[in-house]
Amino acid sequence: MDTQWPRFMVFQQEGPDQPVVHNGTVHAPDAELAMLNARDVFVRRPEAVALWVVPADAIFTQTQEELAQAAETQLAAGPLASYYVFGKFSQQAQCRQVGQVQASSPLAAVHAAIATFADKQPLWWWVFPASAVLKNESTEAEPMFSAARYKTFKDQAEYPVVTMMRALRNQKANHKDTENTK
Repeated sequence: MDTQWPRFMVFQQEGPDQPVVHNGTVHAPDAELAMLNARDVFVRRPEAVALWVVPADAIFTQTQEELAQAAETQLAAGPLASYYVFGKFSQQAQCRQVGQVQASSPLAAVHAAIATFADKQPLWWWVFPASAVLKNESTEAEPMFSAARYKTFKDQAEYPVVTMMRALRNQKANHKDTENTK
C-alpha cells in the first residue's frame, strides 16, 4: 500500500522577463498544499514572480528517441484543449517553457509543439494541460512571497557561532592573562 502523498512538479519564474522553469518536486495531499510546500521549499531565495504546481501524473513526456520510434502512431481526434509546452535542452539544464499549443491529446500536443516550435530541438518535450496547473496570480505575488522573502534562518551568516566561540575563548584567555599578572 502506497502511503506517500501525490507528487507535484514545481515550476518557477524568477523575473517578469524570465522563462518559467521546472524547479523540483513536492509531495502534498492536494494542489493548494503543494503550492504552499513549493513556496516554502523553493522560493526563499531566489525570489519569484510566479509559481506553478502540476500533478506529476498530468505531465506527458517524450524524448527524441521515443518520438522517432512512434512516428507511425495515429493521433486520436477529440476536443481541443490548451497545453503548456516545456523542453529540456541539455542534460544539466532545467526544463523551461517553450510555449502553448491547442491539441486533442498529450501526444497530439507534442506533435503540435514540434510543428509550432520547429526551431527548438530539445532532448525531450514535456506537455501538460493548462487545466492541470495551479498557479499564483500576479496580484498574489506580494502576499505569496513576501512572508518568506526576508527570513534569514537558512542563511549561515545569521549564525556566527564560530566567531562567537573564538571571541569567548579570547576573552577567557585574556582574563587568565590578567589574573596571572596580578
